[in-house]
Amino acid sequence: MLKEIPVSQLQIGMFVEAHGDGTLANPLCHPRDYVHSQAQINQFMALGVMKVTVDTAKSSLQATKAQNPPFSRQDREVARKVYSSCLSHAMDVMQKVRQGFTVDFTQSYDAVDTLMTGVEENPAHMVLLSKLHHYDDYTFRHSLNVSLLALIFGKHLGMEQQELRRLAFAGLYHDVGKFKIPLEILNKPGRLSEREFEVMKHHSIIGYELLKGHPGISEDILLGVLHHHERSDGKGYPRQLTMEEKDPFSRILTIVDIFDALTSDRTYKKAFTPHESIKAMFSWRNESFHPGLLEKFVECFGIYPPGSFVRLTDQTCGVVVEARPESPARPLVKVSFSRKLIPQLPIMLDLSETPRSADGGVDIENCLDPRSLNISVEHFI
Repeated sequence: MLKEIPVSQLQIGMFVEAHGDGTLANPLCHPRDYVHSQAQINQFMALGVMKVTVDTAKSSLQATKAQNPPFSRQDREVARKVYSSCLSHAMDVMQKVRQGFTVDFTQSYDAVDTLMTGVEENPAHMVLLSKLHHYDDYTFRHSLNVSLLALIFGKHLGMEQQELRRLAFAGLYHDVGKFKIPLEILNKPGRLSEREFEVMKHHSIIGYELLKGHPGISEDILLGVLHHHERSDGKGYPRQLTMEEKDPFSRILTIVDIFDALTSDRTYKKAFTPHESIKAMFSWRNESFHPGLLEKFVECFGIYPPGSFVRLTDQTCGVVVEARPESPARPLVKVSFSRKLIPQLPIMLDLSETPRSADGGVDIENCLDPRSLNISVEHFI
């Protein structure tokens, strides 16, 4: 609904449709944009604008956005410290494995406990940190990301605390066998030859053997590491297990392993967007994943997983920061760009609590690749 108000009543968050009466002294203008700062209001006053026409439906929506405070800087920094600490530990252990030192893997439970605390206190920022693009240390980050995502997914599935702890440990070391693979194969920038791929496929067996026999490393951890590349159609490796034969941990690790690999930069490919990755995984669900488990994954992380850069139907853009399991297509979005892709004061918009566009609210219109727009998502989370 359009309503004319004095410019003195204009507030941040209101949607200005027009101002002016069409005369030479007061020309008619159609900004059709939100007021993002006090400076814009001051500019209207400096131009001598006395009244503005606002769209109250859109202004009400923006007010709803403003009621949801952004995540605090303190929360973000705490999450970064937890992630960096766990990554540093994983890198130290993996380097020792590569150099042939004897490693007490059970010491990593301290890092797992730190990660679990971080996820418990700040799950949204922890997931977002896993989606930053750093291919230079992909193998290390991938191990931590799989642990982190498995932990959140396992919690969504209702696993109890000690089981989650073991699952996170399995995720952290699911690829430990890769550190015994020759670097010229592990870091090859192109497609592996058939011989090279046969060598690479041994990493799950090597990882199993490295962990086997250590006190505190249970059978479910070992099987998760050994079987995370098995497929439900029996065409995986190393044992060509079928859907019924896969153990619970490997079923989870298979999904989060593929999702993180798809959404990560590699030396030979750019990352898919999280939304593109979900679409690709659905096309493989009958061959690769346990029935119904991918749907549970989407329930947990959403159709537009955290880290997705989306355009809304009001043409503002932002980053998905948290999924809403009860509304997989309507996540929490940190709206950080105007309709012209100009950075604005970030506003949290919980789409699960916002009317749909047909009812005067907004929907997600599409998912964009921020790097094609020269936008670094990292600066807006």
